[in-house]
This record gives sequence, C-alpha cells and structure tokens, in this order.
Amino acid sequence: MPLPKPSHPSFTARTLAAVLLVAVALLAYRGIELNGFHFDDWHNILLNPAVHLERLTLGGLIDAARGAALPHRPFASITFALDWWRGGGDHAAYFLATNLVLHIATGIAVFAFLVQALGRGEPGSPSLRTIAAAGLAAAWWLAQPIHIQAVSYVVQRMTELAALFSVLCLWTYVRGRTAPRGRAVWWALSLLSLALGALSKQNAWITPALILMAEFLIVRRQDRLIGNRLDAALLALPAVVGALGLAALLIDGPLRQWVLRGYEWRDFTLAERLLTQPKVVLFHVSQLLWPLPDRFSLEHDIEIVRSAASPQFWLPMGAILAWTLGGLWLARRRETRAVSFFVLWIPVTLLIESTFIPLELVFEHRMYLPSVGVAGLIALGLAQAPRRAARLAPLASAAVVLVTAFGIWSTQQRLPQWRTEITLLENSTKHAPRSVRVWNELGLKYLENGNLDLARRAIDRANEIEPRWGDGYPFVNRGVLLEAMGQPDKALAVYEETIRLFPRQVLGYNNRGLMRLRAGEFELAIQDFDRAIDTDPAYAPAWTNRGTAQVLRGDTQAALPDLEQAVRLSLRESIAWHYLANIYTAQGRRTEAADARLRACRLGIAKDCSQ
Repeated sequence: MPLPKPSHPSFTARTLAAVLLVAVALLAYRGIELNGFHFDDWHNILLNPAVHLERLTLGGLIDAARGAALPHRPFASITFALDWWRGGGDHAAYFLATNLVLHIATGIAVFAFLVQALGRGEPGSPSLRTIAAAGLAAAWWLAQPIHIQAVSYVVQRMTELAALFSVLCLWTYVRGRTAPRGRAVWWALSLLSLALGALSKQNAWITPALILMAEFLIVRRQDRLIGNRLDAALLALPAVVGALGLAALLIDGPLRQWVLRGYEWRDFTLAERLLTQPKVVLFHVSQLLWPLPDRFSLEHDIEIVRSAASPQFWLPMGAILAWTLGGLWLARRRETRAVSFFVLWIPVTLLIESTFIPLELVFEHRMYLPSVGVAGLIALGLAQAPRRAARLAPLASAAVVLVTAFGIWSTQQRLPQWRTEITLLENSTKHAPRSVRVWNELGLKYLENGNLDLARRAIDRANEIEPRWGDGYPFVNRGVLLEAMGQPDKALAVYEETIRLFPRQVLGYNNRGLMRLRAGEFELAIQDFDRAIDTDPAYAPAWTNRGTAQVLRGDTQAALPDLEQAVRLSLRESIAWHYLANIYTAQGRRTEAADARLRACRLGIAKDCSQ
C-alpha cells in the first residue's frame, strides 16, 4: 500500500500562518463579547423588524435584504438577520462574534492576496520567505486598534464585508489571470465577490479601480506598462470617470442635489469638508504608525479648515499629492511596480469616503480597507530585506513582531471603552472636549441611567460651549433635566424661553405639550403638538404625543393615524405601539394588535409583555 505523499512545505507554512492570524485576532479582541450595541445599531438592527428572523427561511432572508435600513446595503442586513435567528434575539455577543469572525476572515484574505502579490515573480509555489513576510504583515493588520470601530461597532460589519469582498475580488481576479486552467471559475468568483462587496457598503465600488491597478502593477508588472492602445485607454479610464464625476458635481443635477442635501444637517459645508479631509487622512495614518490606545476615540476634535490658503490644508494636501505622484513614478519601473501598487492603494481606497460624500469628518473605520496598503508595504519590505541587507532581515521581522504585539496590547486597552454608549462618550470628551454633541449626548445618556448629577454637569458643559448648537438643543435639554430633578415650574420656563429664542426647535413645543398633557390640559397640549409637527414633520415623538392626547380624551379615531405615522417614522416609539395594540384589539385586528404589543414589550412596556 503506497504511503500518502507529504504535504508541500508551502502549504504547511500557509496553514501555520493562518493559525497564527486566528490567534492574533483572538488575543487582540479577547472580551469583545462583553460589549454592547451602540447608536446606529438601533435603527439598523434592534428596531428593524426585517432582520428579526424567527425561522430560517429563504423568504425571511429576502425580506431582510428588502427591509435593510440602508437600502443599498442588503447583504449586511441578511447577516444581521442570521445573527438574530442564531442568537434568539437582541444579544450583542452573537453579533460581535460574527464581526470578529469576519475580521479574521478578512485578515486571512489579506494574507492570501499578499502571498499572491509578493510571489508573482517566483517560479512554482511561493517561497517560505514570502509566506512569512505576508503572514507577519497580515498579523500586524489584524492587531491594529484603529480597526476596533469596524469590529466592535456591530453596524460597521458593513465596512468589514466591503473590505473582505474587495480583497477576495482582487485575489480571485489575479488567480484567474495567472491560473493555467479553470480561469472562468476564478473570474466568476471575482465577479460574485465584487457584487457582494457592492451590496455591503458603497466604498466597495472602488474595487474596479483596484483591479485595474492589479492588472498593470501585479499581473503584468514585468511587461511594458503600455503595450497597445487598449492599455492606454484602460489607464485613462479612471481620469475620465473622475472628470465625469466632477462635472456631475459642478452641474446642477441629481448627483449634486443628493450630495448637497446631505450637508443640510452637517456643521460644515462641502467645501469645508474637502479642505479638512487631507488633514484627517494624515491623522488616521499617524494613528496606524503610532497606535497608542489613548489616540483613538469615537469623536476627535478636528478643527474645520475654511480656506485653501491655510497651511492646515495645503501642507497635508501637498504630502498626499507627493505620496500619490511617488506611487505613479514607481509604476514606471518594473522592479518597483508592486511597491507602486500598495503606495497607490491608500489614496485610491480613500477616494469615496474622504472626498465629497457628506459623512462625518472623522471616523476611524474608514481606514479598514486603506490600511491593507500599509500591510502590503510591510510585507514587501520584509520579503526584500534578505536580498538587500541579509543581516537586517531578522531585525526587520523582529520589529514587525514587536509592533504587532504592541497592537494587540493597544487593542485590548481600547476594547473596554466600547462596552456601552456612556463609556464611548466619556472617552470622547477627552479627545473632543469642545464637542457640544458629545457633552449633550452624554448628559442625555446619564439621564436615561438615572445619574442626575452627572447629567447636569454634562448638559451644563454643552451649554457653556454653545447653547445654540442644533437650534438650541443643549438649551432645551436643561428643561428636560429640570423635569427629571422634580422642578416642573423651572422646566416650563426653559421650554417657553426655548420657543421664544429658538422657534425651529421642536422640543420646545413638544416638551411643553407633554407637561400640559400630564396636567390634563388636552386641548392646549394638542395645540403644542400641532406646532411641533408643523416645525418638524419627521419628529416621531410629536406624532406619538398628539395621538396619546387624542386617546386620553377619548378620540381613538383621531389618534389612530397619528400613532401609525409615529411608528412609520420611528420603530422606537414604544407608547405609540402600546396604544396601537389597544386600538387594533378593539377593532378586532388581532394579528396587528399582537405585533404591536410584541414591539411595545421589546421596547420596555412591561404591561404588554404579560398580555
């Protein structure tokens, strides 16, 4: 009986590297299951009935995709539904475990792609040196604390999925281009990965540009850069697409209108965002290079740049342009094209989220995919070190090991800050001490938890910085706090002063209406809720409160449309669900009543849990 052939050394090495990557991630994210849901998790998961999958069926998964809170990201919504079904409900640990598995999968995909990119010029299987270099670089990437926001913030699974499928798309594309047979299968997998990435988050739409880079700088890096007219046309394509996009922004059309609408509720304009982003990008790069745990936060106090003449714009912009031009210059030489690929990877993958899109100025999860470029440069350095300076190669490898170990420690230090929304906001006050939003939100979270003294300090701090922020949002919250402290007369005075000073602040009318409602002054309360709805028709609590007033005065027919509008605007309106359950029961609509009662129960209405 013939003995089985021993496994190829490179296969064994790759397997050991994959095991190492899993160990690194598990060490870095030990205790992640203790963290909870945060902010955007509410409307994407906890209050989105489409992902509340009770039984695993194809129809249920299709409904989850169709009911995604962000309609252009249905695949992520399907994974949320699977976690809901797997965990039996809103247990954050199940969702976070999936996020960690996806992070590990992305790290292994990065490793596989780096092996492929580095070993492109080697005959046969990749060398052990190539595998070791790619493994150490991927381990460094997995351990980076800047990725906590993508891994421990459940909803940012969208970022993980987009990065995972982008890397897989590149890996399978290059495999298809270089495989002696079975190319159609690899390219089909590449196309599938591209589609899944695009259905997870829009930043994956940059993947075709990465494929174009891989074709010229990885697959054909030993050939002439431009061999024929088709090559010239392909290389010119990004510039053409960029010019068309810029023209669409400058011309008053659908794209420009969509972009500008997003800035209507931001504290900065499109121009200010474009002027500030170079500084933000360099800040994120510095976090990768110097990853101390106290350099990371949900929010950072970044000063908005308002003039192109400011050094805060042209210095970082000059650095980014120099980096990009350097990458293009490296592309001219065959021996440096792989370096060029990873140099250009960073600015290219930041093009969507760090330019005109009306997102927050600073968000650390944006570096999840761009940081793969840094990992690629590390891998190239380790792989080429023995050729250029053999004595320095062990030192270079040891340095990456130490930096990775530091990243594991830093991630462990940062991870507990993601336990709750309060711990996140408390940490944010250290990094953004003049952020009205952070102090105001922290005060409200303290209030929810019954800590009135801390709530008062936080809301007072928000008012010290800028009481007019958000049309007097910190100002009116003084009244909310006074009510909680048992001082209704002072609270009423604050609400009336809010109405006088900030007539567009919906909470002034709404909260005064609530005080009148509790006093039994139904007609006056309804008048206040009318004004609140006129001020902001999208403010769901005002519809709930007007419906409640109608119920309490005995007019359920008038209350029904208000309550239904409230839950259409926000699934978090527990009181609206409670009264809808009662109205539907009285009308004999048993199925709708049961669903409304279940929702009210899940949102904390105890009496609806026992019926």
